[in-house]
Amino acid sequence: MTQVYRYIIALIRALMQDRPLPPVPEGISLGELFSVSKAHGIQALVFRGLNELQPDCVDPVWKQWENQVNQLLAQSVVQLQERDELIDIFTRAEIDVLPVKGCWLKELYPDINDRQMSDLDMLVREEDVSRAEVLLLERGYRKDEVGFHHTVYRQAPYLVLELHTSLLPKIDEHRSYYEDVWNRATAGENPRLYRLKPEDAYIYYLVHLNMHLSEGGSGIRSILDNCIYLRAYPYMDQAYLDRELDTLGLSPMARQVQALSHCWFETGQEIPEELHPFAQAVREAGTYGFWENRVQNRMEHLAKRYPNPVIRFFAYCLPRFFLPMPTMKRRYPILEKLPVLLPFCWAARVASMMLHNEDSFWQHLGLLFRKGECHG
Repeated sequence: MTQVYRYIIALIRALMQDRPLPPVPEGISLGELFSVSKAHGIQALVFRGLNELQPDCVDPVWKQWENQVNQLLAQSVVQLQERDELIDIFTRAEIDVLPVKGCWLKELYPDINDRQMSDLDMLVREEDVSRAEVLLLERGYRKDEVGFHHTVYRQAPYLVLELHTSLLPKIDEHRSYYEDVWNRATAGENPRLYRLKPEDAYIYYLVHLNMHLSEGGSGIRSILDNCIYLRAYPYMDQAYLDRELDTLGLSPMARQVQALSHCWFETGQEIPEELHPFAQAVREAGTYGFWENRVQNRMEHLAKRYPNPVIRFFAYCLPRFFLPMPTMKRRYPILEKLPVLLPFCWAARVASMMLHNEDSFWQHLGLLFRKGECHG
């Protein structure tokens, strides 16, 4: 399988540099290429390269891949149109909005369809959430999930919006760094549409990537994002970046990401020995990492605070079951009028999780028991 990854990375490097594309080596099947590309959220990009090499392919996997890419392209068109329309709707309603993550990163790719997006991410001020939600519901969205720092809204068939009130969840060690995020952002011609300056947007990319790496891992696309961003903004203030990354404690991680990105997508050189474990972790993780890794890494983090495995088990589980009142109010609106019903709503939530396996409830418990996290 290492050969499959090597080829995919070489193909992407050639596409990004507009150079002749390497032929598919013997022994690598289309099915393997499709499987790895899909796992890392780069199937549209890899398909574009392969389509230039073998446009008349008759392999059955090819048709399946082509159909999926066509759906992704349709999704991309709808997402970008909806992004612009939502920005217009929010700003006309005098709601400040800051598009983040794929919403802006997608525009930096040579072909805008090369960068897949699972959802739209937008930050609004806490006091504007209710008004923004009314506008979304009027537009046909349905509230789907309430998280610690965002609410998910969906509209079939392609649209998923994560409406953020902060850039990081409360449990993230770097959350305090972004408490003044609106002061770091600036508006342009549209006084309600905010953007981070390139340096701060790049730092947030690294902070967000670090969150994934420390939980379940992150895949090839995340490393490619680094390459694309540094190409788009080659003259960033390096002294500012170094100072802020040192403050966040992320300089070592940033250097790893930059070095791997440089080897994979710029020079094609063999990666240094010290980068091998990191490169292997990226290859094995897929787009957002495995949920098993997220559970294990979270438990390892809690182990530093709670040596007792029983206490550690409950420290992990209780916040997932018993969400704070503001989050519960968004999920159970009756709490706005009758907050005394909170214990009953908690019970309803836990029952729903158990009956419908929400949030991989039973898988999480099974993994914790297998890892011995609930007994000594």
